[in-house]
Amino acid sequence: LIGSTRNMKNVLFIVYYFPPMGGSGVQRPLKFVKYLREFGWNPIVLRPEPGIYSHFDDSLERELKKTKVEVISLQPQTPFHVAAGSNQEKYRERKIPDWLAKIVRRFLRLFMFPDNKKGWIEPAYQKAVEIIENRDVDLIFSTAPPFSNHVAAAKISDQTNLPLILDYRDLWLNNHFMDDMFGWQKRRMKKLEEFCLQRTKGVTALDDFMIDDIRSCYPEIDFNGFEVSHGFDPEDFENLEGKATLEYRKGKLNFLYSGLFYEQNQPDILLKALVKAANENALNLEQIHLHFQGGLDVRIQHLVEKLGLSNIVTDYGYVNHEIATANLLEADVLWMISNFDAKHKQIKSGKLFEYIGTGKPILGLLHPGEASRLLEQYGAGFVGNLSTPEKVQSTLETIFEQWEKDQLPEANKEFIALFDRKKLTLKLAKIFDKISSQ
Repeated sequence: LIGSTRNMKNVLFIVYYFPPMGGSGVQRPLKFVKYLREFGWNPIVLRPEPGIYSHFDDSLERELKKTKVEVISLQPQTPFHVAAGSNQEKYRERKIPDWLAKIVRRFLRLFMFPDNKKGWIEPAYQKAVEIIENRDVDLIFSTAPPFSNHVAAAKISDQTNLPLILDYRDLWLNNHFMDDMFGWQKRRMKKLEEFCLQRTKGVTALDDFMIDDIRSCYPEIDFNGFEVSHGFDPEDFENLEGKATLEYRKGKLNFLYSGLFYEQNQPDILLKALVKAANENALNLEQIHLHFQGGLDVRIQHLVEKLGLSNIVTDYGYVNHEIATANLLEADVLWMISNFDAKHKQIKSGKLFEYIGTGKPILGLLHPGEASRLLEQYGAGFVGNLSTPEKVQSTLETIFEQWEKDQLPEANKEFIALFDRKKLTLKLAKIFDKISSQ
């Protein structure tokens, strides 16, 4: 390994969500780390020990180990690490109900800025400076959320004069989690983001819309902006024979939802639209089956029972990424929902791009925006406009009708290829080349 990286430049990755943690926020940095060395950059990863977290993924952890990338772990003093105590294994996986998580987040936002990972900033800063003093590091790369990563990275850049790139998976100031914040909280957030942007040489974000939004909030700050989309890894779809756990119902239209449901993003509108369409004889529920991987909470389970859908719903709970990917390939139609306030039209879930990688028909329950535009270009996308339940119902009826006629559309293969993680990492490496040579 030492010989293979000797002539490479080193980039220090500041990450929070990283294997063994699971979830979509883990995959973007993991895939960058996996492929960067093919393009002349050796990543050194600085991350916290997980502490308490909702889900862990052994398949992603195995993938990380195969890369043999250097990972440096710290034990910070965030609420999730203090609560875990010294016995990490015992307290590792804890699931908090959405309603309680929402209350806790609002409470902690009164005291912790930019977020409840604030206790990670100082130890990350101190360790990074130590690494840089003893290693040839050419660039700092931070990906957020949590935005504590960006604050730590900006402090590190300030101290070491190394060029910094800030990666935005979500907006900071105009994030949907900011909607219910007080004005004084938003002003504090803006000062922190301003501090970070003043120290960065470049911003990478999922699309140009996000970059333009950041520029509009800070017109006095000049920075290089680069679009680097979410994507999918073709290698994730290889060697999956026998790995799927989805129980396909022959002769039925099999829908699959992959992932968790959060606050505004709940399956109610789809479940109720299906029942209404069935009551109006627009489709036959006996010819439909709904599969969920990620886990349905008690409220959703009760709703399924109340609507009389128990016999057409299968909940597989949380499954690791390898099994989840195998299951995607078994379904007829994959679906997602993004029911945040319509003003947040830039939000694009990481799952959408993994769905795109399958080439399967995709139903997106969405407001008009970036995600709906992508599905239109995809070729095998259906958009159920969330502005009215009737539009969701109509889209479901269209899918059912096309499935009955064996006329579900095929995806645009050239469009799919745009989101190959390896190609996206090459794009990132070229940005690294440009910024580090300035």
